[in-house]
Amino acid sequence: MDRVSELRRIRVFADLREAELQWLADHAEFRDLEAGEAAVVEGTPASYMLAVIDGELRGRREKAAFDGVVIVVRAGDVSGMLPFSRMQTFPVTSRAMVPTRLAIFPASLFPEMLERVPVLEPRLIAVLADRVRRTTRDAQHRDALMALGKLAAGLAHEVNNPAAAAQRSAGLLRQRLGDLCAGAAALARRGVGEDGFRALTAIARESRDEFTGTRLDPLTRAEREERLADWLDAAGVDQAWSCAETYVAAGVTPEALESLEDVVPVDARGEALAWLESAIAAAALVRDVENATARIVEIVGAIKSYANMDRAQERVEADVHEGIDSTLAVLGHKLRDARIEVEREYAPDLPRIPAYVAELNQVWSNLFDNAIHALAGGGRIRVRTAVEQRRIRVEVCDNGPGIPQEIQHRIWEPFFTTRDVGAGTGMGLDTVRRIVVERHGGEVHVDSIPGETRFTVWLPLAAPAR
Repeated sequence: MDRVSELRRIRVFADLREAELQWLADHAEFRDLEAGEAAVVEGTPASYMLAVIDGELRGRREKAAFDGVVIVVRAGDVSGMLPFSRMQTFPVTSRAMVPTRLAIFPASLFPEMLERVPVLEPRLIAVLADRVRRTTRDAQHRDALMALGKLAAGLAHEVNNPAAAAQRSAGLLRQRLGDLCAGAAALARRGVGEDGFRALTAIARESRDEFTGTRLDPLTRAEREERLADWLDAAGVDQAWSCAETYVAAGVTPEALESLEDVVPVDARGEALAWLESAIAAAALVRDVENATARIVEIVGAIKSYANMDRAQERVEADVHEGIDSTLAVLGHKLRDARIEVEREYAPDLPRIPAYVAELNQVWSNLFDNAIHALAGGGRIRVRTAVEQRRIRVEVCDNGPGIPQEIQHRIWEPFFTTRDVGAGTGMGLDTVRRIVVERHGGEVHVDSIPGETRFTVWLPLAAPAR
């Protein structure tokens, strides 16, 4: 097949005149690649356009961290450097998947090519626009997956602690309940009657509301445990030190235990005091399980509020404070790990606003995530809200190093990022801008100097007119 006929197989060249195709054929380099051979190499100057006559190319990162992106260029497509593209270097390495034939057009040829074949200009611009849209869509999808992965990891970390605590406490509770059953039978055999059990359970019940162990300083606690352990040892209690720890933590004093002397036989006193310690410990373990499961419920509630799962695609009357709080709850592990303090300065009676809640929570998530990244060594995030001129104002401030003045105008650009490769896609602030401005009719602005970076979001009290 002659070269003119080969070029006619490329979609943007298919209906060109014979003379135009001949000129392109005369100025192109034709190259045959074996499977696995590279057509372009990541990081090299983007200095030519490729037209795939036969075969297939697949591009992916090979020198930097692989981000999951695979670019496929099939027979009939053009790729590489296109006219009017701002590409400086090839972002991926493209290799032939099967024996592949290419026509290569150097970028230095573009001005003359568009002059001689003017119909190519709108066609190649359309190809470029499609590529930008596809790249943007893929980056947004990748950014969402990365955010979802981080969220899932954070939730696993956040839920794991109370879940593990509940599991551990439940296991210990099972042991304590076994001790209580066996101990009650033993006490009954030793003649402990109704009055004795009533007195024991009264002390246990009072201790549930008087769990003071965490409020004692170490020295005072140690002194009380030593005093009580001596008393318990004299009363014939096995493992007196262990029992003393439980009693002191529950606020039980030797005086309270002495009140049992009139209702518990002397030879049953040691077993009665051990049974009472198990009852108090079991109640404490029940509280631990309740607290742990309450924390899990709280986390699940925060996630539901954050995702607004039951009406994510609807515009509803939204509580901005609730959205911010649920977002901070979701990011709680990251804030703790980074040793970041959060200060809230909320306006009282902040009105609800019509909003897409799940999308608005993405705004807070991206702003907080950027602040956390800026405060890698610890610091403070301050959140302020106010009402002004029929709008809600939300400020997210951090006391990090600030955004360099020379790049502040670029932070809203898609794909612009200062993070390491693989750590971010550069779509976070573009997402913030689109949700605030385009979806909610609001405004977003940044002011940054060393020691204070402040993102300000304005959201209208009324839904924007369509």
